[in-house]
Amino acid sequence: MARRPRGQLRQDILDTVIDLLMDTGDVASVSIDTIVDRVGCTPPALYYYFPTKNELLWQACEAEFAKLADHIEDGVSGDGPARQLIELEQRGTALLQWAAEHPALYHILFMGSGRDGLIRGNTWDDPGLLATMGNVQACIDQGLIRAEVDAQLITLSLWATVHGFASLTVSFRHIPVPVVELGMVTAWLPLLRSLLTPLGLQHYEQMHSSPVDETSQNAGADRP
Repeated sequence: MARRPRGQLRQDILDTVIDLLMDTGDVASVSIDTIVDRVGCTPPALYYYFPTKNELLWQACEAEFAKLADHIEDGVSGDGPARQLIELEQRGTALLQWAAEHPALYHILFMGSGRDGLIRGNTWDDPGLLATMGNVQACIDQGLIRAEVDAQLITLSLWATVHGFASLTVSFRHIPVPVVELGMVTAWLPLLRSLLTPLGLQHYEQMHSSPVDETSQNAGADRP
């Protein structure tokens, strides 16, 4: 067997762990024996990079969280005076679409059994959550959201709403994604209307000045 390039074995192990997690949907069912058999290495070679199974699972999931954060950032391209509001909505849409495209991986990272051991540190260390709170705080600083509200609480409320609809699209695959997206935006409306200043409300209404009929017409389309 040809020798792997330096560092390739480590990446092959991480990729295999994610594949097994998506195949089984259960952290507990992923064994070291199965991993090394599929990768084609020995247990000592695996333990050279990952001293424990928990460390291996954690690093594999952390790598996927980082990829998700990059995906969301790629979907953010706000501009103009309503940039921060636009980016807030784009972050939610990007996460929801990613969940629809990667249902098994979303389930493992956010909904799977046994995932408590894969989470370390503070929730607010999550780069995606911090970026969302950055948009919220910028909205406050720019007079789009009322100054007396708590940026962290708003962020958590928006985050919970997005993940609620993301889990919906993962659990009920027969619901077309455009319907779920429209539901998410609709759920945000009363929350944002209660938080936005007159200037923020003006910008938000301009963002949605085009009719939603096109979205509604496409809502019945089947998923690819």
